[in-house]
Amino acid sequence: MVKVIATDLDGTLFYPKRRISMIAKKNKKFLYRFIDDGGKLALVSSRSDNFRKKIAKHFDRPFDFIGAEGCFITIDDQMKEETFFPQDLLRELIPYIREKYAPWIFMLTSKNRPFVVARSGVKRIVTAIYFLYMFFQGAYKEKGVRSDYVFFDEINKGEVYKLMLFVGFTKKQKLMSKKLCEEINAKYDSIEAHWLGEVAEITPKGCTKAEGVAKYLDYLKINHDNVLVVGDGGNDVPMFDRFHEHSYAMSHAHLSVKSHASATIKHFHDLEDELYPSVDRKSSKKN
Repeated sequence: MVKVIATDLDGTLFYPKRRISMIAKKNKKFLYRFIDDGGKLALVSSRSDNFRKKIAKHFDRPFDFIGAEGCFITIDDQMKEETFFPQDLLRELIPYIREKYAPWIFMLTSKNRPFVVARSGVKRIVTAIYFLYMFFQGAYKEKGVRSDYVFFDEINKGEVYKLMLFVGFTKKQKLMSKKLCEEINAKYDSIEAHWLGEVAEITPKGCTKAEGVAKYLDYLKINHDNVLVVGDGGNDVPMFDRFHEHSYAMSHAHLSVKSHASATIKHFHDLEDELYPSVDRKSSKKN
């Protein structure tokens, strides 16, 4: 019996995009039904805690939040757990990566900042495009800042959740991003790198969506067999592997992602057919 839905946001619950209402009406209707029936909703995302508060303005039911790839967990609006990046290691890592891989963008997410972009060593046109992109995201926009001072000040506070590196668009640059992640994972025991194509994401060891969901279920004393997980990206794969029985990938996800899930769906609200089957409703489950 599914008692918890743990869902990715971008490309999953936020699909198709609704830049004003944030969440499609059919997705809301299904989730309202699930929650009103006693189910729990956990939003599992790489986004910050500030974004959790933004979602609450668009969603008229309680939900919990597992953010920054599992670096923090909130239950009933209370922070239950936080894991921060090792401070000295972050200071060591940035110049090393800058010299060896020269990524286009250095960005971090901290306890109080959704994203901070470093200025020095970063292509100005790239950050300009990024901030322009965020400007047109509407309800999905997060407030960011481009400043070396703020970037390193957040590091000095010791409350950084994760480091993100945008290496580039080309095939060669994406492979470089993958190599960077492999090197980080081989070299360091206290952090881990996740390859997301052109982006490399580095978090404290054990901070994955799968670990975040597992800890969340343990807090609530809910059996791990009673969770349904859904997503569309490479960082959702650990959830699919760990909670495979009830794992769903979006049909637009890359084949390498879909291969880890037990089933695929076209839209998030298709899960209603899975949880509330009836004789007049054909299941949307696809193997």
